[in-house]
Amino acid sequence: METTSEPTYKILGGDGQHYGPVDRAQFLGWVRDGRANAQTKILRSDLSEWREASAFPEFNLQSTPASVAPLATATPEFTPAAASDAELDQRIRSGASWFYWVAALSVINTVLFFAKTDFTGFAVGLGFTMITDRAFAGAVPIAVVISIVFSGVIALFGYFAIKRHAWAFIVGLLVLLLDTGLCVLIKSWISVAFHVWAIVSIFMAFRASRAARG
Repeated sequence: METTSEPTYKILGGDGQHYGPVDRAQFLGWVRDGRANAQTKILRSDLSEWREASAFPEFNLQSTPASVAPLATATPEFTPAAASDAELDQRIRSGASWFYWVAALSVINTVLFFAKTDFTGFAVGLGFTMITDRAFAGAVPIAVVISIVFSGVIALFGYFAIKRHAWAFIVGLLVLLLDTGLCVLIKSWISVAFHVWAIVSIFMAFRASRAARG
């Protein structure tokens, strides 16, 4: 038996922000709460143009009083699906920026190592470059090139993750998980803790990117 999925709706709030997509029941809940009315602009998932809610027979809002308050104070707290595009974008950028931090601090760690400073390095840096720095301690150019190249790859994950490419999140997370394993092998427990923090932040950004795609 064939089934048809129920359409979803994006809402144009009185604050100019888009909310949703939400289903019919959730929108009608907003109507009951006085946050939407028959004049609220809606984009249904199977249409390409915005229409007033009264134009959709499934809402039965033809006789809704115009005095009902518009969706001007709607906030993302109503439901995760109602988070505004701006908030989702901020979550994505915040989480994906961890790729940039890991890449930059890994290069700095390499510089500090060969500068023979007393500083032991940043724990957020890659365990892989920490290992190669020591393995090529007698060949500084090779170690520096490895650090820059590998850190550059991590930075590219950040670049494409901010543009909401799912593969960048997935591959980048796998790389960081493997690098966390290296930190465990060298018993750099502070690095392990920071790696886990970064991985969780990036994963949350990945979830936000999926929500933004609707």
